[in-house]
Amino acid sequence: MKDILNDISQELTDGISKSLSRCGLMYRIFSRVKTVDSIRHKLNVKYADKKVKIQDMIGIRIVLYFQDDVDALAVYYSAKDVVKKSIDEYDSSTFKPQRLNITRHIPENMVEDFFSAVPDEFKELVEPTYEIQIRTVFSEGWHEVEHDLRYKCRDNWEGCDQYSRALNGVIATLETAEWNMRAVFSEMARHNFQHSDFTSMIRNKFHLKFSDHSISPELDAFLKRNRHLAESILNADRLIVIFTLLSHTETFTMTYDNMIFLINRIEMMDAELRKLEPGHVNGMLNAFLRS
Repeated sequence: MKDILNDISQELTDGISKSLSRCGLMYRIFSRVKTVDSIRHKLNVKYADKKVKIQDMIGIRIVLYFQDDVDALAVYYSAKDVVKKSIDEYDSSTFKPQRLNITRHIPENMVEDFFSAVPDEFKELVEPTYEIQIRTVFSEGWHEVEHDLRYKCRDNWEGCDQYSRALNGVIATLETAEWNMRAVFSEMARHNFQHSDFTSMIRNKFHLKFSDHSISPELDAFLKRNRHLAESILNADRLIVIFTLLSHTETFTMTYDNMIFLINRIEMMDAELRKLEPGHVNGMLNAFLRS
């Protein structure tokens, strides 16, 4: 059973990793396949009436470094092939971790193999779906501690509401730390702009992984002569840039220059900046944006 399901899980995980790496997002990704014992336990405890089918035979967890990346992927992975979404709204009146789980259909070309790997006793109780969980690194650490030391030991926490609330309060502290970290990089990007350090500005504004180390001298000099364009890059909508990178499938080489040219194509549309695109970059961007 597990060999086939592990292969399906790995293929799904590889596809997600390819998309996230193309965007330059900072992430970690994990996957797991439910064991037979885990299925039996879940059916006996959670789905005892057999009216609800198991939808997370395969689970994939994406751990991101920034909350705005979580928000972007939540929207992106909720756009199609979705069976169910469990996305909690923020509640300012309680200490409560945000749940962000998205259940999606297994691709059609994998469904037959999926069911061939499910034991006969469970075939009618399992759906050909998988679950994606999306969290930040701070949230991931808290969830791991909470799951092992509270969720699995719920009986030990009965009558200890004050400690349970205090543990929940830790997640509020971590969320504040995430907001503060994002604010620091935003302020740093503006500081970089004011000092005409446009490479650092882009790095701190977008906090993505680039394949090179700096803007080319020619493009840097152009931005220094046209500071209004540099400011437009500073004020570009990061979410739109991330969605663009996620939504197109052709190759995009993540360099500082290419990021500037891409932002110009999708937001600024400055003719003089467009003329600075080298021929191979022009061809790459044309193919990428058509895909």
